[in-house]
Amino acid sequence: MTTTPSPTAAADRSAGPGKPRPSGKFVAEVLALCARDKGAQADLRSGLGLPYDRCHRLHRHLIHRVPHAARHPDARRPYYAVAALIAARSRAARQEEQGRGDNSTTESVQDAAAIRTERAWWERPNLGASLAEAVNRGLMKPNSAESELHLMARVGSDSLHTRLPALIRQLAGPGVQLDWAVLLEDLSWWDDSQDRIATRWLESYFRLRSLEERSPGTSGADNPTIEVPEENQ
Repeated sequence: MTTTPSPTAAADRSAGPGKPRPSGKFVAEVLALCARDKGAQADLRSGLGLPYDRCHRLHRHLIHRVPHAARHPDARRPYYAVAALIAARSRAARQEEQGRGDNSTTESVQDAAAIRTERAWWERPNLGASLAEAVNRGLMKPNSAESELHLMARVGSDSLHTRLPALIRQLAGPGVQLDWAVLLEDLSWWDDSQDRIATRWLESYFRLRSLEERSPGTSGADNPTIEVPEENQ
């Protein structure tokens, strides 16, 4: 496994208050591109799950959008992967985002991206938090989500990128928020900080699951005579 430092991710993390992070700017531009150009969206979608060297149709749309610091193919791969995932969203997922007001594709999208940087980065939902929401809303079974999280914690970036498309499809449901910029930065840092990122995903997952299980009406805690199977929580 190649471990190439990610200067782009470092730049993202050093963005000051009120200043858009490069990851957020990239995501906003890809969302806007997909909204206005279905041909470009199809090109981006063609790179789903593919290594960087096989993403031939993506270069015309992304090479000028990826931060200049990401010169190495390993540094560019997370950008291409997230762009393909965004382009592959179902219509229902796109409508869900629009209904929440997330990932706006209006002309003020850059301002929206800037505003999001004001929110503490660690408060924004990572992949573990999104998985927890999917379980809480009945889109995934707890055992499946936890097994996937533990597996991803052990695999290298190649396997992680290969598994993401199928996993993201399972998260495309009502009430599940995916923060593409957070995912992009996590993928950018995976080779260097896999254990730390995986731990953050697991912590977020179990924190939200614990809150759900303790909420009135979501388990049998308030009525000991009722047992609710885990998959129905």
